[in-house]
Amino acid sequence: MLFCCPRCDQEEEVILDRKPRCLKCGIKMVPASDYSQVWVSPYTAITRMRTLCERCGIDRARMDGRFKKEREAWATGVLALALSKLKDDVWWVEVETIENTPDTRLRQIEQTRNGNVIHTRNVENVDWDENVDDVMTVIRKKCKRAYPSHYLLLVHARNYEKVLNIDRVIEEMKTVKSPFLEVWMIAAIAPDSFKVVRISPGLPAIDLGIRAELERASKQVPFIKMGVRGCEPGFYEAGTIFLPLPRCR
Repeated sequence: MLFCCPRCDQEEEVILDRKPRCLKCGIKMVPASDYSQVWVSPYTAITRMRTLCERCGIDRARMDGRFKKEREAWATGVLALALSKLKDDVWWVEVETIENTPDTRLRQIEQTRNGNVIHTRNVENVDWDENVDDVMTVIRKKCKRAYPSHYLLLVHARNYEKVLNIDRVIEEMKTVKSPFLEVWMIAAIAPDSFKVVRISPGLPAIDLGIRAELERASKQVPFIKMGVRGCEPGFYEAGTIFLPLPRCR
């Protein structure tokens, strides 16, 4: 089983010992978790993908199928930042690990007198990349499939070689029979700036300076778990979590 030292970040594969201590620091190591055990903050989802790009290279991180969950978590994290900027809400990213759909979920916890109320946005992710000329080709293909009417479609516009006319896309979406409650698009307008637009129904549009938004989002707890404390079910900070990134081969 894979473990990590919370002090020096040293990773180690341990076979027999289930409570190993770091050979360098001597402190108790943390066992690996996976996405099924936690919800991650938008900051955590976005910075994990950045780390993956640094380790493996941008092109490989963008295309390798082993990194699909990290890409989808990144896109959902960017949408969460946009929604937070729009309404000052706090969202968490959940990555689906069992079912085929949705790819990810946005979770919001509202505290009421009667307990916690969970608001959920189910998200289906799709990329528009260089091998498709028109983004509407990607969107129309997705809209021809059967999805529950409460799902959101999130389109990451990664085709940097083509000019993206968002106003045209919004107009064309009016002629598309979409199964989705909403369709959102993420488009890069500069190295650290994105425009996040709801293209169906049209608008709003949110401009994100990622560096500034991440600075603000970094104050959010990285991981939370659902569990029971005493007799009261609820959510709590997961503490130190080791969620390993897929390794570059």
